[in-house]
Amino acid sequence: MKAFDRWKIDSGRAVIPHGQICRGELSVPPEFRHLCHAGHEAARVGGARIELVCERGATRLGACYQQIPLRLMPPFVIDDERASLLYLINLTAGLLDGDGHLVEVKARAGTHAVVTGQSATRIHPAVGSFAMQQWAVEVEDDACLVVLPGPAIPYQGCRYYQRGRVNLAPRARLIWGDIWLAGRYERGALSERFLFETIVQDFEACRAGELIYRDRFRWNGPWGPGDVDWYFGGALASASLFVAGPVTDPPPYESVRFLRSTFRLDSGESCIRWCGPPAAVTTDLVETALTLASQWTESPGAPPWLLSSSSLSPNHWFSSWSG
Repeated sequence: MKAFDRWKIDSGRAVIPHGQICRGELSVPPEFRHLCHAGHEAARVGGARIELVCERGATRLGACYQQIPLRLMPPFVIDDERASLLYLINLTAGLLDGDGHLVEVKARAGTHAVVTGQSATRIHPAVGSFAMQQWAVEVEDDACLVVLPGPAIPYQGCRYYQRGRVNLAPRARLIWGDIWLAGRYERGALSERFLFETIVQDFEACRAGELIYRDRFRWNGPWGPGDVDWYFGGALASASLFVAGPVTDPPPYESVRFLRSTFRLDSGESCIRWCGPPAAVTTDLVETALTLASQWTESPGAPPWLLSSSSLSPNHWFSSWSG
């Protein structure tokens, strides 16, 4: 059963099932099917089922279910900002071997929001299994949603599966951003630069039931210099945005430290890709995503969502930083 099919309607409001999120709800890629998870069906599995609703012109939390180790902060509704900000908080040190997270988001009509993690996704070494994070996102007509799951930091010897499934209504707008880093690289002789074992990414987006975008890759590590050049352009970060909405040409970038390319899809959507230093790539990706969202919901030339607000503390998405 698809994640979206589990939502029920009661008096006009979605009601989310309150049962445990169990391992049986998580997909396992062919690459990891030989790695069995032992124990109870809900052990080491967490997640959230989230409904975003528009109330009095602001985006707020509707029906919600959350399961440790993931927790939700109520959406921040900031004065003079069109979008609300919803943080997902992992109460542990990251994704450990055997962990699985499922996040389901339904953005109701008229909502405007940014959904992101409070910290980067740290993927710990694999011992006998793998870690995974899976997303199921549905966006209704006239809603605009920005989802930033990462950045992902793969530790030495980790195995990781990230899966995203997006279902868009005809007039829905969505931006999905991923940043993949080299690992814990600023550690001198203990650097874990590109020493992961296996990373599998599987992302699909449908509009009105029709597949419009698919991105799947498997990276087998550890990588030598030739692999880094091929996949990351010799840099420490690679990133992408899937943009389900009109894209004006991004402003020219002055930095020669990173590369950026925009690919137009036949369906009208776009994919933007980067490679370069983590701080420069992160800054440009976030500015691009939140500027596009602002243009859709405000007007051309409007300032980006959230970035000019004095109500946010700097973090990995909303400020420049170094790894």
